[in-house]
Amino acid sequence: MATMNTATTVDDIPAPPRPGEADALDEVLVGLSAPPRARRRILAVLLTAIPVAALFLASQMIDDVRYAMAPTSAVSLGDGRSADPASVGLNHYVTLTASPSMAGAVTYSRLLWPGEHLVFPIAGRDGTPIYVQVSQDGAQAMARGEFQGRLTRFGGAGGRYAGVGEYLHRSLRAPVSADTWLLVDGATPTRNLWAPLLVTLLLAIALSDLGLLFKLFRPNRE
Repeated sequence: MATMNTATTVDDIPAPPRPGEADALDEVLVGLSAPPRARRRILAVLLTAIPVAALFLASQMIDDVRYAMAPTSAVSLGDGRSADPASVGLNHYVTLTASPSMAGAVTYSRLLWPGEHLVFPIAGRDGTPIYVQVSQDGAQAMARGEFQGRLTRFGGAGGRYAGVGEYLHRSLRAPVSADTWLLVDGATPTRNLWAPLLVTLLLAIALSDLGLLFKLFRPNRE
């Protein structure tokens, strides 16, 4: 049996419509399935979630950025029994002379921050308490009774010290709240230079993903 091959000629291709006439629908194109939208929706969710997470993390580091830009010369608060931290303000590099009260002290550790940290109130102070945090390398500061570092609050620094503040209040019945002053010994502004760099990176990621999200939903004019 002989087999005949048929070839498509120019006459088989429909001619384009005349000016002013509607174009006939191509039955082949009509039969095609609609483009998948699931991947587009998943991509849209990711491009929305990533900027939100990046902006949230950046907002948690605002205090760190401010402290990184603070003067590197320490401001003296004087005697811890009568010092007024409010006169200096948050996120300043300060020096404080004080004796620790070990009766209300607590030791803790955090993930991503190696080592143990000792937090104690200043002895002999009346009124608003001031707490000091000393790390493992702060033995000399404990011996001389002079502490130098970052002045913040338990609720500051993106909530980094909120957990130990809640423990002091809940377990030791200490008069500690989110507004209680905390001096983090050994924390210098130069050690926080990572914060502006990381915030810049997070903002760049957020803007990049928002740009991709805009392109994804931008109407095609062609």
